[in-house]
Amino acid sequence: MRFSTLEKSFMAAIAIAVPLFVVASRLQNHQFQKAALMAKKVVVATRVDSSTIVITPKGDYARQKQEVSAAQSRLKQLYLQANTQVEKKKVLDSAGRYLTDAIVNHLVPHWYGTPWSFEGYTETPKKGEIACGYFVSTVLNHAGLKINRFKMAQQAPDSEIKTLHQQPIGIFFNAESVSAFQDSVKTLLKEGLYIFGLSNHVGFLLHQKGQVYFIHSSGYFPDYKVVIEHASNSPVLYYPQDCRLGEITPNEKLVKQWLLGETVVVQQ
Repeated sequence: MRFSTLEKSFMAAIAIAVPLFVVASRLQNHQFQKAALMAKKVVVATRVDSSTIVITPKGDYARQKQEVSAAQSRLKQLYLQANTQVEKKKVLDSAGRYLTDAIVNHLVPHWYGTPWSFEGYTETPKKGEIACGYFVSTVLNHAGLKINRFKMAQQAPDSEIKTLHQQPIGIFFNAESVSAFQDSVKTLLKEGLYIFGLSNHVGFLLHQKGQVYFIHSSGYFPDYKVVIEHASNSPVLYYPQDCRLGEITPNEKLVKQWLLGETVVVQQ
């Protein structure tokens, strides 16, 4: 198996905190149980920074979607009016930052508390239930990305990430390497929003202002609902597993498609 430079960097950083055999092999059942216990022993919770991340929803959800759409149109005009590649790059950078803010602070807060269900696919926050994959695809769709939310939600994480024009970054970590994983994200990845696929789960990974958060429709005890968690406190991250990571808002090609209203074809 060939690893990308970024994957090698992640593995090297995580291997410092965890013996190599832990990174390279599957753990047995008793080790899964140990990981679950370690997750429960997180005594001092690292809180979500409410000064930079909106938790309480603002206004009406339909209105929020309209405002995002209007901003998308304004940014599109700026991009089309730009005369040089440098100017176009600046608009795309601004669009990526705006899209992160729109998703994290304007759309997702309405979803917090929406019940999780393995078969849930509601389009309306707090009405009905939503599975992890549908949460990701629905929010992206509501943010203005032209993508079939049903087809995307039914994909494996590798395929979802490839749909978003990325080669998945493969990572293996467990309870003892969560801190090293966070440090690697801060060191190796740009700030922004990522799709984060775990062994049997998917959500958004947010890297912002030196912090790492996991935003997802959690099918894990004790939540069973849409939540935002500091990565240090997310129980699901304490289970040993293979993970896949892919860019959303740092992904210039995807941001350009969002900006121009182009359809994102779901990869088979």
